[in-house]
Amino acid sequence: MIKKHYAWVFLIGLCALAACTPIAPVTSDSAEFSNPASLFPYSDADAERLRKGIAQPAKSTFALELGPKLVEVKATYTEQRGPDAANSAGAKPPTSKTPQPDRYFDLLASSSRFDGKLVGESELAYSGSPGADLAHQLPAMSRLTLRGTWESANYGASYRSFGSGFVSTAGLKFDNPRDEREAWGEYDFKLFRLKSSLGESSERSLDTGQLSLTKTAATSFKWNQGGWSALFLSSYSSTGQNDVGSDKTTAFSNGLSIAYRPTSFLTIEPGLTLKEEWSAVTGLKTETPSGGIALVSNVFRDVSLTGRASFARGFSEDPLKETSLMNTAASLNWRLGRSFLGDQALSFQFEYNHQLNASPIAPPPSGFNGMIQWKLAGF
Repeated sequence: MIKKHYAWVFLIGLCALAACTPIAPVTSDSAEFSNPASLFPYSDADAERLRKGIAQPAKSTFALELGPKLVEVKATYTEQRGPDAANSAGAKPPTSKTPQPDRYFDLLASSSRFDGKLVGESELAYSGSPGADLAHQLPAMSRLTLRGTWESANYGASYRSFGSGFVSTAGLKFDNPRDEREAWGEYDFKLFRLKSSLGESSERSLDTGQLSLTKTAATSFKWNQGGWSALFLSSYSSTGQNDVGSDKTTAFSNGLSIAYRPTSFLTIEPGLTLKEEWSAVTGLKTETPSGGIALVSNVFRDVSLTGRASFARGFSEDPLKETSLMNTAASLNWRLGRSFLGDQALSFQFEYNHQLNASPIAPPPSGFNGMIQWKLAGF
């Protein structure tokens, strides 16, 4: 049954690729999403935004040449001052929302062949934060990716490995060792983009030694026209442990996000998602509708303002899974310019979470977080 669902979701993309033909081209002023959907909680775009957040000077990017340029290597280092990372929620699989790392180092090596039809990337990242538990594994992330672009199609496969205690630049903390594998294919029909992807993630609990395995299939449609963009994402997943007779959870999710750009300096992004999940053992079902909106403003050339608000409510046949979560966040990113140290940027981020649940075992995590981050390129 599960295999049929995977095939159905994935083949939506393959059938549409065969049935559709290119239509009108996209205009150059199309609105773009500030936080595009990802198959896994961690996205490679997090580190890419860090590299592109401020202009990279020549000495932070260099190439090793053997005849023609063979390998390009980029190094990025950031430091920040903010709340203690020990305030994280800890046991929430697979990740928990925390302040960003106190120190973050990223090394990316890439090589492109056949005019971009085959690109290889190897990445190693290290994060250090106050109170991080380094007894089990090094808080690092390694990634290997093969991808390419051929005319209107792009494709690829990726493998990522996370050590216990790693914290991404987006604030995702990995409490347990985790591996992720993903393959995708995408085609640009000019008016819209169609993407299908398959993924698998495994996570081993440091406390119990149990291995949790999640398989996911997803298909997305992204439409652009003038100052409008729309993204529809449908996914199916199955999560279970390696123990015989253990419970398995299946989930089906549909989401619609819209980005509207009424002016050159303002983007409005509303979104709605409905997720359904059920237990294979008990048969109990949980429905979680959620909605949110984001405002992204670039009134000044070197200053970016972002505000977000979202609310999710869980309705379940299991009373212990009745939950509600409200989140609001605001951030300011200010490019300071270049000094003798290199290009610098300063960011201020504030976030408030309020969660209610029916479980008497653990109180829901709620509270306010603030952070100041200083970025430097050119060390």
